[in-house]
Amino acid sequence: MNTICALCGSALTSTDMLVGKNKLADGGYLCTGCFTKAVNINRDFLHTLDQFYFAEITGMFLKSKIDAGQTQNDSFYTGNTYQYDAPTRLDEIKDQIVALKARLSVLANEEVKELANILDRDEKLYAIAEGIDLQTKREGIIFSTQKRLAFIDKKFLGGVVKNEFSLQSISSIDHIENLLYSILKINTNRGTAEFKLHTKNDARAFTNILNRNYSDAVRPSSQDSRPLQAFTQVIPDFAQENVFNTGNEDSSAIFEQLEKLGKLKEMGILTDTEFSEQKKKLLEKL
Repeated sequence: MNTICALCGSALTSTDMLVGKNKLADGGYLCTGCFTKAVNINRDFLHTLDQFYFAEITGMFLKSKIDAGQTQNDSFYTGNTYQYDAPTRLDEIKDQIVALKARLSVLANEEVKELANILDRDEKLYAIAEGIDLQTKREGIIFSTQKRLAFIDKKFLGGVVKNEFSLQSISSIDHIENLLYSILKINTNRGTAEFKLHTKNDARAFTNILNRNYSDAVRPSSQDSRPLQAFTQVIPDFAQENVFNTGNEDSSAIFEQLEKLGKLKEMGILTDTEFSEQKKKLLEKL
């Protein structure tokens, strides 16, 4: 089975897989080197690594890296000065995701990496979640900063699908909670966009974005001092209706998802059972 380390991206060997305790909560694996580094950061990882998610582990690695960078031992010497391996933009973004306590699966890794190319240097994440754009039926991540709210999907064969709204264009943000998922509704001057988020609490972080203490430049009207409204509706029943499959799925989008699933299975990120389950769901939409 061709699997790669969730942290460094190197191919896992049979020796790596013999460790037996190097699996993360969201299905990824660490190579022996990264597993050893993780245990050096926290000895408890020797027995509890499978209780931690990729974003949590990368956040701990980043914090350890920053702390170690302040000592001479982790610096390297060139000429008459010491230089330090400063955090990259992607490191900063992953650290923000950890701070938000966002639960992103390994399926969102490519989209998270793409944020380093999309976000401006001064942009900070205020909310992020995995979900489905109910208009395009594409699956990706939804995020918000102090400038915008956007959905992105890193296509398996290259390219990025993006649906973006500036905060100036958003009049209100509503959400509906079900026992297993939530629906996020973005009301703009162009209409309404809806997203199905994978857990019931994911949408809550987005509903207060417009009421944060931002500058007047990000409000629809600097003359209107009234706070923008967020609305929450809770559905008490245990309905499992497919809220986004209101018609025939675009077959090309489904085939792209199948290709993505196949690649994840080849990489060892998805088990045979997980692959079969997701494949069955996609094929039912054709």
